[in-house]
Amino acid sequence: MTTNHIISDMATRIRNAIQVRQSSVTIPNTRLTSSIAHILFTEGFLETVIPLASSDDGDAKFILLKLKYTGKSGSLTHIQSISKPGVRIYSRANDLPKILGGLGIIILSTSKGIITDKKARAIGVGGELLCSIW
Repeated sequence: MTTNHIISDMATRIRNAIQVRQSSVTIPNTRLTSSIAHILFTEGFLETVIPLASSDDGDAKFILLKLKYTGKSGSLTHIQSISKPGVRIYSRANDLPKILGGLGIIILSTSKGIITDKKARAIGVGGELLCSIW
C-alpha cells in the first residue's frame, strides 16, 4: 500500500466509525498511522491510542483508537486525505492553508517528520499535505 492509500484507509475507517457512533476503531499499525494517531490524540480528537500486540512477536499489528464524543457529536467531525497517489499537494510554510480559521488542522509530511500545520508554521518548514481534520 502506498502512503496515500494508508491515509485514505485510516480516514475512511475513522469516518465510518463516527457515523455509526462506535466507541473505538482498529487501524493497521504503520509508522505513518501511528504518527497521525498520536497527533489526533495530542490535538484532542481521540481519547486514547492503544497498540494491540500480536501473539507471535509482540509487535503491534493494529492500533485501537478510542473516539472522543462531546454530547451527541464526535470531537472529530471531518477527516479527509488531501494528497492523492496521482496528485501530490505540497506547500511552503508561509503558504499553508488554515482550516476553519485555525480551528482545524492539516497534517503534513515534512523533513522534520509528520507534524501539524501549526507546528510547521512555527518552525518554518513546508511539505506534503496529507490530510485535513476538524
